[in-house]
Amino acid sequence: MAPPLNPKAPEFYPKNRAQELSQKPKFLSFTTFSVKPGKLSRPKCLPPRLLKQKAWVQKNRNVLPRKPLPPPKEAELKPLFGDQTSVMIRNIPNMFGRKDLLRILNNHCRIENKVQQQIPSSYDFLYLPMDFVKHANLGYAFVNFTSSVAAERFRREYDNFSWVGFGYKKICEISEAKYQGKEEYTQHFKDSRFPCHTDDYLPVILSPPSDGFTCYSLATLGYRVSTRGGGTGRRIHVA
Repeated sequence: MAPPLNPKAPEFYPKNRAQELSQKPKFLSFTTFSVKPGKLSRPKCLPPRLLKQKAWVQKNRNVLPRKPLPPPKEAELKPLFGDQTSVMIRNIPNMFGRKDLLRILNNHCRIENKVQQQIPSSYDFLYLPMDFVKHANLGYAFVNFTSSVAAERFRREYDNFSWVGFGYKKICEISEAKYQGKEEYTQHFKDSRFPCHTDDYLPVILSPPSDGFTCYSLATLGYRVSTRGGGTGRRIHVA
C-alpha cells in the first residue's frame, strides 16, 4: 500500500534543461568504463619542453622522414643535355653587364671546385647580347663550359633560379644552346660587326678557361664599328 501524500509539500513546477544544468552543483564527475584485459596503455604525458609549445602533434612512428640521399658521384652524374657543353641562360636581369655574369660564373666554379672532383668546373666562352641604344642586355646569354658535367652542375644550380634582391620577377632558365663548343662560336662570330661604343658588348673567349681561381685574359670576337654617319638608330646584333 502506497504511503499517503504530504499535504504540506511545496508545489512542483516543470523546469527546462537549461535551468536544470544551471542549478547543478559545480563539482567534477567521473565516468566509469570497462577496459578489456590487455588493452591498457600508459598515460601519454608531455615533457616540459613540449608543454611550452603552442601546438604539438604526436608523431606517427610508421611515417618517419627519410634520410636525404647523398649527392651523385661524378660517374653517376648524367647531364640532361647529353655531351653538350654550351648552355643558354634566359631571363637575365636587364641591368646586368658582362662583368656581372663573369662574377656569377667565377663564383659558381670556385664553389664547385673547392671540393676535389675528377672533372673540374670551368668555362671558356661568354656572350651577352646587348641593346646598343638602351645599353641594356636582351635578357639572355651563351656560355660554353669545358665539359658536359660542368654544364650540368651549372644547370642544376641556376635553372629555376630566382633573382632575389634585383626587383626582377622572371625566373632564370637554362637550356641547350644552338651552337656547341668554343670552336663553333669562334667561327660564328669571328667576322661579325657590332655597332657599339665599347668592347664590353662583344663575345669573349677566356684563356685559360676560368675555374674560379686562376687568372685569365679576355679575347674579343668580331669587330666593333663606328655608329657615326648613316646610322639607322636602333641596331641590335642577335646571335
